[in-house]
Amino acid sequence: MTKLAVAAVESLQARIIDTARTFTDHEWVASSACAGWRVRDVVAHMGTGARAIIDPIPLPDGTVIPENREREHDLHVDLRRDWSHEEVLAEFEKFGGERLTRLPALQDEPPASSEIEIPGLGTYPMHAVANAIAFDYFCHLYHDICAPAGPVDRDLAEPTHEEILPVVEWMMWGLPQMQGPELDDALIAPLTIRLTGPGESTWTIRRPDPAGGLVVDEGDGGDVVVTSSAVDFVSWGTSRSPWQAACIVDGDLAAATSFLSTLDIV
Repeated sequence: MTKLAVAAVESLQARIIDTARTFTDHEWVASSACAGWRVRDVVAHMGTGARAIIDPIPLPDGTVIPENREREHDLHVDLRRDWSHEEVLAEFEKFGGERLTRLPALQDEPPASSEIEIPGLGTYPMHAVANAIAFDYFCHLYHDICAPAGPVDRDLAEPTHEEILPVVEWMMWGLPQMQGPELDDALIAPLTIRLTGPGESTWTIRRPDPAGGLVVDEGDGGDVVVTSSAVDFVSWGTSRSPWQAACIVDGDLAAATSFLSTLDIV
């Protein structure tokens, strides 16, 4: 199970709340690195996610849900456009805290191995929900809200191995499911991604059946080896930054380029 992810959610959630309490009015409404969203919209999105399984605010009758999951998030953020900054943060604090108390139960059987379908993202065991939240929290705080990519300049704590590894796990579990044939066809040869620093781990991506999808296993074995820090991987693996600036490629550069330039984990 991924009990480490529950601890990561707890520490990252506390860091988001502590940081948000210091935002000025100008920072709350500054444009984040999430296109079209202000900093307060990113926090509203995280509050929406925390509230969704507890006491969701329903969308207006007749609302057409977009097929694109990212655009669906806009609908929920829009419901909070007229809220004060304090109300946005209060929702995240309240429901984030309540959701956190429920996560440990998903790490034990029988629910841990029960599958849940997340529209647009794939199907996962319930214990992976904590990894998904840790991923969401880390990306939004470290890449979308705070500098260097985001508009808020704060001296954030360096992420730990225990915080980054659950984030990387979620990305690797989602990699074969989130893009479909576009990414499948971009894999020319088995490719190993070696991640260093906090979150250190090694993963190999294969396509055993030319007509099938991708398989991701822990460990070495790829014809092409790509080395990057795990923290940088969270950025370039989600297309927040160019992979070329963070990766060392050992092997066929064209094969690496085909895959890495197509990869876009959400």
